[in-house]
Amino acid sequence: MLPPLPGSVDQLPAQLTTVEVAAPTVILLAVFARLYLGSVVFAPRYAAVWNTIRRLVTPILQRVIYKTTIPNVQIENEALKEEYVGVTDLSAQELAMRIDAERDVEIPLLSGFKTDWDGNKESGTFVWYCGRQPTTLPKWLKPYQVHVFCFRVGDRTRVCAHYEANPWRPDLALDHLTKGSSFSAPKGVQRTKRAMSDAGVPRSATELEG
Repeated sequence: MLPPLPGSVDQLPAQLTTVEVAAPTVILLAVFARLYLGSVVFAPRYAAVWNTIRRLVTPILQRVIYKTTIPNVQIENEALKEEYVGVTDLSAQELAMRIDAERDVEIPLLSGFKTDWDGNKESGTFVWYCGRQPTTLPKWLKPYQVHVFCFRVGDRTRVCAHYEANPWRPDLALDHLTKGSSFSAPKGVQRTKRAMSDAGVPRSATELEG
């Protein structure tokens, strides 16, 4: 039998599993999709589809990428009560499509998958970008984003949000991952309330706020 060639699959470390090979591929595909197909594939009308994909992919990324290369960073995390915006009768996808007319939203593939304080799993998420747009660069490279994430509670949708650095920006990626100086729950909540008002979306605050 011939010896394995240098750099061949036979010489991959034993601990390098299929998952560990697949995870970086997922990230590269996400970046490629954002560069060339972002305005189509991340459109809010696909929010339900992307939520299913993210539910499956996030545990892989948590296990392989962040636990091995960036310790103490979690992409499976919990929503905070300080991020609470209110409740609406719309689904997460319907809410995203309504706000899209006012804020030009998209689905954030590079975001953590959240569970709320009652154990409900995220039913949908979307962002819009804000801040000064870099000269000659697309708007999705603005420095900040408002990140909205939703949870189905009975027959209504619990809406939460925060303001944070844009993860597509290499110079701000660490700030995003570590909830650095750009992170603000109150700013995200206020901007989301304003966006819902501008979009004519009824919002009830009585679930947690008297």
